[in-house]
Amino acid sequence: MIVDVRTMLLPSDEPEADAFSPTPESFARAAGCVDVAVVHGWRSERLRIDTPPESIASFTGQDPTRRVGFTGIDPLADTAEEDLARAADLGLAGVTLCPADAGYRPTHDSAMNILERCAARGTPVLAANPWLADRRSVAEFARPILWDEPLRTIPRLTVILGDAGAGWFEECLLLAARHARVYIELSGLVTRPWSLYQSLQAAVERRLSHKLLFGSGFPRESPAAAIERLYSINSVRQGSTLPAVPREILRSIVERDTLAELGIDVLTGARTRSAGDAPIVHVHADTDSRLYPHVDPAPAGRDRPDAG
Repeated sequence: MIVDVRTMLLPSDEPEADAFSPTPESFARAAGCVDVAVVHGWRSERLRIDTPPESIASFTGQDPTRRVGFTGIDPLADTAEEDLARAADLGLAGVTLCPADAGYRPTHDSAMNILERCAARGTPVLAANPWLADRRSVAEFARPILWDEPLRTIPRLTVILGDAGAGWFEECLLLAARHARVYIELSGLVTRPWSLYQSLQAAVERRLSHKLLFGSGFPRESPAAAIERLYSINSVRQGSTLPAVPREILRSIVERDTLAELGIDVLTGARTRSAGDAPIVHVHADTDSRLYPHVDPAPAGRDRPDAG
C-alpha cells in the first residue's frame, strides 16, 4: 500500500490555492499513483489562515476509501476545543498543529490540553508549519526538540514531524529514537535531492528508516514526482564513493502501511451522521499498545512555559 501522508487543502485566499483545485477529478489525477492520500487542513489565528473541518470532511468524503482527513487546530483560538470536537464528529482521523505559524510552543498550556485530548482519543497529530517562510511565523517554535516534553509527559501521544523537521532533521531523528510513537514525514525534502539523500543516509545509519513516512506535500509537489525522486535518489552519488541508500529501504518508505502505523481504519462506503459525504474513520486507541511497548510513563508534574 502507498500512503501519501501529506497533501494539503489550501485556504481559497492563499496564493498557492490556485495550483490546487480541490475537485475529485483534479485530485484523482494527481493522487492516482497512491492508494490513500491524507488531506490536511490548517488553522492559524495569527496568520488568519483557516481551513474549516467541514471542508476537509466534504472533500475526503467524495472518495472515502482513498482519502483521510486531518483537521487544522489552533490551540490559542477561543474555539479550539469546540473545533476538535467538531472534527471528531465529522469523522476526521487526525489533527494538524502549526506552532510556529500560530505562535506558540508545543508546551503552552492550551497546546498541551489539545495534545492530551488527542492522546486520550488515539488521534495522531501532524506537527508542521507550511508558512514558516512568512516573517510573522516564529521560527524557533518550529524546532522538533520542543516536542520532547509533550511526548515524555503525555502517554500514548502519536506525533508525525512534518517537513522532515524543516531544517532540524537531526532533532527529528533524536525524537524518533527516544519515543516509540514519533514519525518523520519527508515532504520537506522531496524537492531537494541532495538534502533528501543526506537525510535518508542519516536515518539508515541510526537504524531509524522505519520511522520515515512518505509525503509529497501536494500541491507543492506531485506524489508521482516525489516517488520518482525517492527511487532515483542514489543518482546524486554518481561518480563518488558515497554509499547507496538500499533499494529495499526506499521501497519500504514508499510502500509503508502508514495507516496501520498510525492506527487508522477507513471504513469502506461508510458515512458519518454529521456530514453526509464524510468518511467514518476509526482511530484505534489500542493500536500502539499492540505495536509498541509502553516506554514513556508520565511524571507527576511538568513545567509549561508560555508562548513567547
